[in-house]
Amino acid sequence: MPQVNKISRIVIASVLKPVDETRMFAKIGTALAQAGHEVHIIGFPTQHTKPDPAVKFHPIANQAFSRLSLTRLLTPFKALRIALQVRPDYLIITTHELLFMAWWCKLITGCKVIYDVQENYYRNIRFTNAFPAGMRIVLACWVRLKERLLHPIIHVYLLAEKGYQQELRFAKPHIILQNKITRVMAGQFKKEKHTGYSRLLFSGTLAETTGVFHAIQLAEELHNLDNNIHLTLIGHCTSHTTHLQLLELARQKSCIDYRGSEHPVPHKTILKAVGQADFGIVWYPPNPSTACSIPTKLFEYLGLNLAILVSHTPETEQLVQQQGAGIILAQPVDYQKLLMNMKTFSLPQERQHSYFDEDVLALVEALGK
Repeated sequence: MPQVNKISRIVIASVLKPVDETRMFAKIGTALAQAGHEVHIIGFPTQHTKPDPAVKFHPIANQAFSRLSLTRLLTPFKALRIALQVRPDYLIITTHELLFMAWWCKLITGCKVIYDVQENYYRNIRFTNAFPAGMRIVLACWVRLKERLLHPIIHVYLLAEKGYQQELRFAKPHIILQNKITRVMAGQFKKEKHTGYSRLLFSGTLAETTGVFHAIQLAEELHNLDNNIHLTLIGHCTSHTTHLQLLELARQKSCIDYRGSEHPVPHKTILKAVGQADFGIVWYPPNPSTACSIPTKLFEYLGLNLAILVSHTPETEQLVQQQGAGIILAQPVDYQKLLMNMKTFSLPQERQHSYFDEDVLALVEALGK
């Protein structure tokens, strides 16, 4: 990572994510620190990562809180207090909930605000079940109104998806920072070769909108044909109701191993599970909230040499095909044929990978000017 001439004090702030969240800490934060900047991260406390001398953690709460709570409403004020104490040159916010906090921070300290758009928040609120049905359209419109009103305070946008260039036309100027895996992570957890066919993995966010129940159906159908098939579910389940459903399904079905949690699961734990699997499942139900997304786990599976079973967008499926990285789940799925293809599948020896490291250089260079 190139060193910069000017050292800047940078604060990266979140509401619902731990201070060691992968994108904030292991990717953006670490890259900026390696380039010579002073980096501070505001978020949930963590028990999984030791403090890094180059990146200072500022826990915003003593413990996790629910999405609908008074604590969550007060969090932006706590984040503002911490940011004012640090007095950053740059403030990177990772959610729309910190837009007004960023406005105040910019007004008081003169810092430049960077908006890391990790999701199309309007579509996520409106078209998923994260909030009660009666609240969704109101909350979604309020979020988009905030983003439009406070657009003038944004120095630059970081877009986690290429498709956001079309979905969020107001997000200019911008830098594309897709959720690819870093070289360090790839070096630590990469599988040497494709091994078997029977150990399936579904990782990341465990929700109906991310396809967790499709993955269970897939595993059940294949298990009925071959009782060696086994599915591991590991990741963050944000819905208490879904968490209980998955616990019950795992209790009833011997082919399912549920390692989900209502709190974020350490990223290294998930990457270790990737190394133990034969196929990773990427099967998203059609939904406007994910219409232009390339899931983080797809980049992880590609970078760690895990074969993929995929049913998603044409762009995602084309990426898998170009890399020779997996099997497309043509609908309706012929499970007998799929099982045969899984047993004979092998990854090509030579594959081209792209890593987060190269993409973040544009941000490093922008802050060094």
